[in-house]
Amino acid sequence: MTTGLLVIGGDFNTVLNPFIDKDNSKKVTDRPIHRKLRCCVKKFIKSLQLVDVWRRKNPVKQDYTFHSRVASRLDYFFVPEECMWRARSCEIRDLGMRDHRSLSLEINNIPTMLFQKAPQIHEWWNLKKDLLTDETGSSLDEESSHAVSEVDIVSAVQSLQVSDTPRPDGIPVSFYKDNIQDLIPYIKMLYNRIHRGSFNCSETHFNETVKSLHDENQHFFNVDYLIIATILARRLDDFVESQSKQKIPKVSASVLITSKTLCTQIHLSCIKKEIEEQKRTNPNLYQDFLIVKNLLRDAADVDNESVDVSHERDKLLDQGCPLTSVLITLALKCFASAVAEHLKIKNDIQVFRESVIVCIQPEDLEDVMTAVKSRYNEVYDTVELFRGNVNDEQLKCLENESEAETETNVNNTEEEAQDKCLKMGRGNRVCEERDLLSIINEEQDISMESNGRQIMYAVVTLQDSDEVMVAPSSWLSADKKQCFWPPFKSTEKFMEAVQKKCKPETGGKPWEKLNISFHREHDKEELLCMLRDIKSTVQENSSMLKKLLKDNTVSEAPSSTSVPTKKFKPNLNLPLRTFEDVDRTERELKNATARKKYVKYLSGLGGFGPKDVIKNIMQCVLADDLAKEFNWQGRGEKRPFSQLILTDVIREAALKRNVIGGDCETEIKKYLSYLADRLTRKRQREQAGLGPEIYNVASTALMDNQLKTGVHRNLLDDF
Repeated sequence: MTTGLLVIGGDFNTVLNPFIDKDNSKKVTDRPIHRKLRCCVKKFIKSLQLVDVWRRKNPVKQDYTFHSRVASRLDYFFVPEECMWRARSCEIRDLGMRDHRSLSLEINNIPTMLFQKAPQIHEWWNLKKDLLTDETGSSLDEESSHAVSEVDIVSAVQSLQVSDTPRPDGIPVSFYKDNIQDLIPYIKMLYNRIHRGSFNCSETHFNETVKSLHDENQHFFNVDYLIIATILARRLDDFVESQSKQKIPKVSASVLITSKTLCTQIHLSCIKKEIEEQKRTNPNLYQDFLIVKNLLRDAADVDNESVDVSHERDKLLDQGCPLTSVLITLALKCFASAVAEHLKIKNDIQVFRESVIVCIQPEDLEDVMTAVKSRYNEVYDTVELFRGNVNDEQLKCLENESEAETETNVNNTEEEAQDKCLKMGRGNRVCEERDLLSIINEEQDISMESNGRQIMYAVVTLQDSDEVMVAPSSWLSADKKQCFWPPFKSTEKFMEAVQKKCKPETGGKPWEKLNISFHREHDKEELLCMLRDIKSTVQENSSMLKKLLKDNTVSEAPSSTSVPTKKFKPNLNLPLRTFEDVDRTERELKNATARKKYVKYLSGLGGFGPKDVIKNIMQCVLADDLAKEFNWQGRGEKRPFSQLILTDVIREAALKRNVIGGDCETEIKKYLSYLADRLTRKRQREQAGLGPEIYNVASTALMDNQLKTGVHRNLLDDF
């Protein structure tokens, strides 16, 4: 496997931060095509854990590589986070080029310490496995209630670069990439132990680092630590992005806040409040946060004699740890929110990597700058980006820019060509495919209200079925805890109601209200982009899972150095699909050994809370078409589920997941009761052409109209 330094550079034709990577002397602009490109670039950066070298070395500086009607920074050098210490300098220079200024990167080629030899690697590996065997002799085959998936592990390993980076244990990335199938059970159990709190990362020196001899700020971690930290960092990053608005708001002053250093210590209480607020709608996020607390190194106590035992110690953030960047970003967002709340001012917070932009009214600008600089000047860099009105004209929301305004803010010849194409013929299909989102925005009858206000759609979770759906914001109750839902069985009528934002009533009778968990509002453009990202992610995960399954079937022969492969689903012939299957299973469960086998397997399906545990078990045990033939008591023409031996087995399995009998029975009743509605919505999605690829992701309400109008062949195939 090749070892070296990954360097990626070039003109990426988009800015990563429209507030500071463009000359916004007149107004902040951000065209749809740029947002789409930026989304792709950010996804690419995340996949390889890359760093924008120039921005890391110049966190608040504004300089540009491309000069046209609007100056922009479009040219970048990216290197992996762990190799950032090799970037000696990165500068924008004038070399007399016609349109672009040059971007230079100087790297050092200093040799680092050698890796361990092969026998030493396996010796270290055996010691690591011993750490995971507790006094009771627990093995790597234990099930986890908060398990990490094989896809997450493989994706994290693939994001790490094979370089000569030193490791505390001497085991290189190449060892993990070469032996990934054998190491997956180890990483899973390690993650599980850290989550349970039975594996203290500090006491076991798991979070031990090696400091670079050439950069005192750079720390190198063991690869198994990086894998788990990468998985957690991606989850936190997804949460942070979901909290940031994608549009530039109708405000006229903006302030940049960023941390002065990446090597710092942090009191996690500033983040904990933000995470706990999501505990009800996103319980797994809180569990991830608990693992992060265990994973990070403790900061040294200033005065050991006066330390309060109950006081939570600060944590160290080190350059080189995947968690550092996202935790600093989250802390900045929490800090900005706290400042705005303290000053009682209206604000919009835009979140970018390792920085936030606070958008406020001009009259509040001085108060914000004073509040930050007076108390936190040593911790944060604060830059006033834009003071407010220009020639007494209020800043406009980007989505409502006129065609003339858009034309004056093009960035290069490619964009100018696109604008000319659009002017020559709005109906030209080629133009529509080249800038689809821009054209969708121009369809006033579809994407804009009659008063010019942007139509908003809400992403919600139906509490009766845990399905994530899309509905017009006007259907939501004032507290956003309930949503009107169309009673139509016809897919066409259902789609039409959502698309046209029909009044939630039929014949003067209001529709039924469903209990929901509200996530976020999107305009149409954001929703389309989100769906494309979801499809892309699902396709990547599907490919990765297929590869994992294929690799697992290649060879089952054990070796002296391999880790026992965790057994997958035993031969239980689940889910049951017919009444004959139920009768056969009932006879089988009269055998004590078979019954224990079922209990062990079903209890290992996992879940967070009674509802999640029972849903996972029921979906595994009964196919939907069979489940709809049961209810709890057997009323009507349905069979009684409560009288099955299988129900007792489910109770035993649920009890092992800390779900008591009463809660188990309640959740089974709910599952069977709401199944018919869930199947109806599933069929509506399938009939609309979504298919199983993005099952349980979002309603197709926004897609049906696009398919009919012919704007593009398949909404999710364009990306």
